[in-house]
Amino acid sequence: MKIEGYFPPKSSFLSIEKDLGIITDQIMQNQRLKRLLYYTSRDALNKPNLTTDQSLELFGKNIKLVPKLYVDGSVLNYIIISFDNFTTNARNPEFRDNIIEFDIICHFDQWQLDDFMLRPYRIAAEIDSTFNKKHLTGIGKLDFLGANQIVLTDEFSGLCLMYSAIHGEEDKKPMVTPDR
Repeated sequence: MKIEGYFPPKSSFLSIEKDLGIITDQIMQNQRLKRLLYYTSRDALNKPNLTTDQSLELFGKNIKLVPKLYVDGSVLNYIIISFDNFTTNARNPEFRDNIIEFDIICHFDQWQLDDFMLRPYRIAAEIDSTFNKKHLTGIGKLDFLGANQIVLTDEFSGLCLMYSAIHGEEDKKPMVTPDR
């Protein structure tokens, strides 16, 4: 049924919800990444795969969708997923470019893994192999832009991975609750 005078919102910002769904699904399928986040020991990669309940515990504790970090004594490895730097696409003004950032934050006591491996870089490798050159909801594929070191405090540091994405009018389906 068509509602007279109602036009569904059309915005590339609506694609963020879809992208977050795809990103979290991919993270849930990556057993190595989940072990690196969940287990704090040097042999995290040799530990058993997480149960479904343990995997679900990661969200809100180790994996953050809101860029606010609550540090407690039991969780020491984090990923914060954020969307930043929205600009009009230079080739087509109907599209928007943005950057998807993965902030990897680890307590310094958790950095060292076995055999010269460093946890933030192993986490970065898992994220990069999962998302670089992969398609989310936008046009084209994610392109790796770079990585920067993050030093938060004298206890926490890590990396910020950045990927460029291009979005058009991604949400072709109208929003469920029209309130205008």
